Amino acid sequence: MSQAENDAITTEFPLSPAQIADFKRDGFVIVPGFFSKEEIAPLHEACKADPTIGGRLRAVADSLGNPQEIIGWEDYAETYLGKVPFMARMIDNAAAILGQPVYHWHAKLSMKRPHSPGRWDWHQDFPYWYDEGCLWPDMLTVTIAVDPCDEANGCMKLVKGSHKLGRVDHMKVGEAVGFDPVRLELVLQQLETVPMIMAAGDACFFHGNTLHASGGNDSERPRTLLHASYNTIVNTPFIKEGQEHHAYKPYRKVPDSAIRLGDYTDVLASHPFPLRKVKLGDVGHYGYRSLKVG
Repeated sequence: MSQAENDAITTEFPLSPAQIADFKRDGFVIVPGFFSKEEIAPLHEACKADPTIGGRLRAVADSLGNPQEIIGWEDYAETYLGKVPFMARMIDNAAAILGQPVYHWHAKLSMKRPHSPGRWDWHQDFPYWYDEGCLWPDMLTVTIAVDPCDEANGCMKLVKGSHKLGRVDHMKVGEAVGFDPVRLELVLQQLETVPMIMAAGDACFFHGNTLHASGGNDSERPRTLLHASYNTIVNTPFIKEGQEHHAYKPYRKVPDSAIRLGDYTDVLASHPFPLRKVKLGDVGHYGYRSLKVG
């Protein structure tokens, strides 16, 4: 699809100037009902029916060695998962916040099973993207609640205003890599931590330098999030080798009506997750060490 054809597709759900101002002040903004109950229900039901995504989930260790389970992808596909990151409401609002044309960086499902102790330790996203060749921190993530999220089932927590710290060094923290522990203690003393409590279909836009974490799932309920991250086109990685999947390439923007109209092949069963070889013990995604699932 040409840029002109993409430009002709615009979102039905633009963020307000006040919401964009909240993002710039706080480093995040929560948008209730960004996806309707009817739109999020197919993904909710598919993840409930297949909580291991056909055995393809990848486990990574938190600082205590407990597993967190994720699965990611970058490219467009005709599936539900392949279309959501390219929908106008995602692309247009990311561009409105960042002030420049954007493209999809990557997406992932982050899944916490009931009574699973794994955590995401405190971290920023941009330090890892910086190491992958992005010069500027003009990047953000749109997180969509697939299940209702609260503190009992391990919702994300964000530190208000922490994006203004800039990129902070990340280092070995137990079995993982995370935010400098000395600076973390000082930051948490000075800035407010906000639990990202959301109903299914709510979304949170947060900056690549916003400090965030999540606890274990102490409940009987699953906690699934769909994360889609965006980069400005001018910020495509200058590192070429090994970053081909993150480089900007022309893409097809999807109308906001696509999911509502059922314009997708299936939800996740046939979704083409990339087949990258991962060895046990490798340190990869956000500095986390790969574990055996199950």
